[in-house]
Amino acid sequence: MDFQLRGRHALITGASGNLGGAIATALAMQGVSVSLLYGSERSEASTKTLADRLSCLDDVDACALFGDVTRDEGISQAVEQTLNRFGSLEIVVNNAGIFTTASHDQIDEHTWDRVFDINMKGMWRVNRYTFDALYESKGAVVQVCSINAFRPGFGHTVHYDASKGAVAAYTRSLAAEYAPYGIRVNGVAPGLLDAQILHERAPDLVDRYESRSALHRLVKPDEIASIVCFLASEASSAMVGEILVADCGYGMM
Repeated sequence: MDFQLRGRHALITGASGNLGGAIATALAMQGVSVSLLYGSERSEASTKTLADRLSCLDDVDACALFGDVTRDEGISQAVEQTLNRFGSLEIVVNNAGIFTTASHDQIDEHTWDRVFDINMKGMWRVNRYTFDALYESKGAVVQVCSINAFRPGFGHTVHYDASKGAVAAYTRSLAAEYAPYGIRVNGVAPGLLDAQILHERAPDLVDRYESRSALHRLVKPDEIASIVCFLASEASSAMVGEILVADCGYGMM
């Protein structure tokens, strides 16, 4: 599907991950030039490889930039570098996130704060530093939420669920505040994403999710990436403050 995004420019956080890579690829296939932010040195090589591959597409420029969403300086520099390279910014995808498991009585304060700092506060930092550019372009923000915000209880994820619940509330509130400036904010809430590491480390969780979901499978990253393209495009121009759930029917069963 052509979302008519060609010639636009996007900044994507958490671009080194499974979902971030899928989102970056989907946008680039639509002709969007992409700034891929990664948050650690171990992600640098893979993110640069992805940027090099996407730069081979017609009329697409892609770059990999260090941008730790827990540090104001890193984000401000990454946004500045993006604007210097592209000249404008029409799309921001807040995808950076962390998922850990621990029972409620075993979560220490450091773990709780780190999950909230990355999953929720990181979005706030990025949105602060990209507002001026999005105001100029009347652009779009897409926030990656989670079905855990609405249907928590995978087990030992109370801190993660709470952070994603905050993301959902923040997304809707930000949408109301940004709309008068011509900036649309929406979100997507994926179900459990299909990844090899999940099958290796949490097969019981995979089995439980697949057995409960209406489609009896996990969510493919490419499916979420398509929704991000839709929310970033004029096809969703009447949508503000919406969070689209894509969970293979997990929540309806």
